[in-house]
Amino acid sequence: MALTVKGVDAKKEPGMYGDGGGLYLRVGPTGAKSWILRTVILGKRRELGIGSADLVTLAEARDKAAALRKEARDGGDPDATRKTVQRAAIAAQSRDLMTFAKAADHVHKKLLPSWRNKKHGEVWLAGIELHANPTMGKKPIHSLGRDDVLKVLEPIWTEKPETAKRLRQRMATVFDWAIAEGHYPHANPVQGLKFALPKVATRLCDA
Repeated sequence: MALTVKGVDAKKEPGMYGDGGGLYLRVGPTGAKSWILRTVILGKRRELGIGSADLVTLAEARDKAAALRKEARDGGDPDATRKTVQRAAIAAQSRDLMTFAKAADHVHKKLLPSWRNKKHGEVWLAGIELHANPTMGKKPIHSLGRDDVLKVLEPIWTEKPETAKRLRQRMATVFDWAIAEGHYPHANPVQGLKFALPKVATRLCDA
């Protein structure tokens, strides 16, 4: 017998209560209620969670169950599809939260064991914190581009060319890491910038 809205509210004893078509209301030992779909996916019987009964109504559970059954009948794997969507959402959120400053910190920690002394690592990060982070540090790294990098380099390119060149290399490394980790979906914006910056005579003494 199909469930009713009142019937769902009335179920208190732990157990599985069928609604038809493989849809069940599960009442747990603590009284928590959730929707479960039992169906066959790629020849195997599976259970798919549809959500808490506190958040998903009976009508919504039926609609979701119908969509999942159809995907399974068409030869798909709705469980795998949902997990792929979830992973993509998590990855997108991670990209949104990964600022340039955080990316630089990750790179610094990764490179630290390869440097001969701690001082070199401190200088590496200090240059980014001093020159790049005030402009780009709090911005999501995926939102940054060539213009953002130029805004960092142009003010010091002719005044402190050696500092600027080292900073350019460090920023390129940060973007390379972000690309490899899936946080930056574009080409490295630091590459090719020398053509957009004025030529300067190399100075040995540079703050």
